Order: sequence, then C-alpha cells, then structure tokens
Amino acid sequence: MTQQTFDINALIEQRDFSQLKSLLDRMEPADVEELLNDVPDENWIIVFRLLHKDMAADVFTELEPEEQAELLTRFKEFRVREIIQELDPDDRTELLEELPAEVVRRLLQYLSYEDRLEAQILLGYPDDSVGREMTTEFVELKENWTVGQALEHIRRTAPDKETIYNSYITSHGHKLVGVISLKDLLLAADDELVANLMNPHIISVHTTADREEAARELAKYDFLALPVVDSEDRLVGMITIDDVLDVLEEEATEDIARMAAVAPIDRPYLTSSIWQLVRSRIFWLALLLILEGVTTSVMDHFEEFIAGMVLLTFFVPTLVGVGGNTGAQISAVIIRGMSIGELTNKDVWRIALKEMLAGAIIAIILGILLFGRVLLLRPQYDLAVAVAIALGVVVWYSNMIGALLPLAAKKVGIDPAMMAGPLVTTIVDITGVAMYFGIVKLILL
Repeated sequence: MTQQTFDINALIEQRDFSQLKSLLDRMEPADVEELLNDVPDENWIIVFRLLHKDMAADVFTELEPEEQAELLTRFKEFRVREIIQELDPDDRTELLEELPAEVVRRLLQYLSYEDRLEAQILLGYPDDSVGREMTTEFVELKENWTVGQALEHIRRTAPDKETIYNSYITSHGHKLVGVISLKDLLLAADDELVANLMNPHIISVHTTADREEAARELAKYDFLALPVVDSEDRLVGMITIDDVLDVLEEEATEDIARMAAVAPIDRPYLTSSIWQLVRSRIFWLALLLILEGVTTSVMDHFEEFIAGMVLLTFFVPTLVGVGGNTGAQISAVIIRGMSIGELTNKDVWRIALKEMLAGAIIAIILGILLFGRVLLLRPQYDLAVAVAIALGVVVWYSNMIGALLPLAAKKVGIDPAMMAGPLVTTIVDITGVAMYFGIVKLILL
C-alpha cells in the first residue's frame, strides 16, 4: 500500500474529510481510480461524495463495468443523475450497453430529451461498430462562415466539446465537406471565409464500420480524431484517439487469449471467479486433449515398424516440438500482420511463395543439425539421413500450415487468432507424427 493510500484511509477513519477533499482535488481521475483499488469498497461512496461532479464522472468512466453497476446501486438518486448527465456520450453508451434493460430505462429518465434521444441512437448501432464508440461532442462549422464567426462559435461551445483542435466543416444538411485546425483559424484574418482555408481532402469513417478500422486509420495518419459520417455522408460524430486506445487494448487482449486457446474474459483477472477462469480454458484444453488422442492412433498404426526400431521414438518429441514451434512462430507473424492491416487475403499467394522458400531454408538448416545429433547418438548413417529428411519435411509443412491457416480462418469468418499456438501445435503433432514415421519407413525399408 502506498503512503498516499495509507494517508487517505487514515483520513477516512479520522473523519478528516476537509483534508481528504483537498487531496482528491489535486489528483487526476486515473490516479483516483488506481487509489480506489486499495481503499475498502465500503469507503468508495465516501470518496465519490467528496469529488465534484465533473471529477466524479471522469473517475466513474475509469472503472470496470461491474464496479460501475455496483456503485450505481449504492449512490443516492441525485448523485446518479449528476454522473449520468456529466458522462460523455461515448462513455455513457459504453455504460448503458453493459447494464440490464430495466436499469437502462431508469437511467435514461435522468437525461434531457436531446441526450436521451442521442443515447438511444448510439445504442442502436451494431456492437463493435464505430457508431458505438463515437462521441457527438465535436465542433461543427459552416462553410459560409468567416474565421471570426468560427472562433466565436468555438469560444461559446468549447466547454461542452471533447476536443477543439480540429473543427469539421459542413454544408447544407450537415454534409461533411472539409476539416480545419484551430491553429489555422487563429492565424487567419477574421474576415477570411472558412471555406477558403479548410482542407477538402477528408479521411472519415462510417458509423457501421468496424471500430478496428477506425483504429487503423488513426494510427496510419497520426490523427487525434476522425469524423464519423452516416450512409448519406452527413456528419454525425467523431471518434478520438483515447477511444481507439481502449479499443486496441481490448482487441489485443482478446487476440492474446485466443492465441493461447483461452476464451476471452471481459473482466480483470483478480476480480474473476475461479469458475470463470476454469470455464475460459477447459473447453479448448479438452478439445486439444481429444485431438491429441489421434497421435496415439497414428503410432499404433506403425506399431510393428516401431517395435523393430525403437530408437525412432527417441526423436518424436524433437520432431513434434520443433514442428509445432515452427508453425506457432509463423502464425504469430501472420496474425500480427493481419491485425494491423499489413496483410490481407489478397496477399495469400505472395505469402505462400515467401514461406515456401523461407520454410525450405529453415528445414535444411534444422535437418543438418539433427543429422549431426543423430550421428553423435548412434553412428548409423542411413538412420541419420532418414530422420533428418523427415524433420525437414515436417518443418517445411508446419511452416506452410502456420502461414496459411490464419488466412483460411479469416476467409471463412473465423478469428485468425484462434489459428495460433496450441491449435497449430496440435495439428502439427497429429500430422507430423504420421509424416515422420511414413517418411522414415519409406527411406529405411
């Protein structure tokens, strides 16, 4: 426990709320949220009561959905109303989509007609879409305004906007026609028309586009925000870099979990129950166990051959280990390239050609190493050649499987991250053992 946290707990016990409020007022929302992790749950309400409403809303958005829902049940009605009204539209949408329908209906009653309508519109967009993540608190300027009119509008509305560094220019019917920075406005003459200064080359995203697309666009162009348009190119919102960072963290967490054959958990590890942790892993472990049983059947098929050359079984762990690692390596590279938009299914032939050559070189190098190892163990030239060739074939095959499986998964609508790690290793185990004994038997007999 930090000294700061200790002091706050001591102040609560001493009922010295004046000093506690002074301390909280000097902190950032993210620091207050971190502090709450070491403060007993029953004291969270005390902390929130001492925060002014803007700060309380900011801290509230930093909490996990389960913690937000729990706090809402413990707040007095006026405090709930304050927080719901102060939340940014995108943060409010994220909260409402996590709550039961009856709770959502009650919270919507605390909003003005305009805010309630806005919340219902945002909730109507598909899950994981840009529409769910965007905010409607952007600066909109008209193309026929002067710079002086634009700056006056920004001064008047800035307190209610999420960012004012870029303003979006619209024509009749809110059609998006350009973008202009605050710097350009400040450096221009007051009587200059906004239309003459704006950049008409606009990078925008659609409300129904996947939120990962917005993340890639922001990263590609190094923007702080992107305008969001509807099907008729009307400006309806804006998605900012802080929203995208949350998206990237969530998507990366899901990908890492799937690459390890774990079902994603939508809550922190320490707050997850034992059953949730077991349930997230047991399905894949059971499935992989069943699939690995096929390896036993393969070895049973070669029982007579193995009985005559027991030494061959010594190299099975090496073969499946190296083959599985080879497949897992390249699948991680391909999945990473797909997740950042560097690789698509259109690149399948280029990827296949590259990995055919790269896999062949890797196979030759590893085959030579194993050839030397076998000779050191047993000075039998024909055995060493057979085992080395078998390993080379399995490594090359594993490399191709690891490279192409994620692309095939994407083609049929499966998350490519599921085609990595344990799954690729298991597939290589099953097929690699069959290839190993088949190739060695062919060469030696």
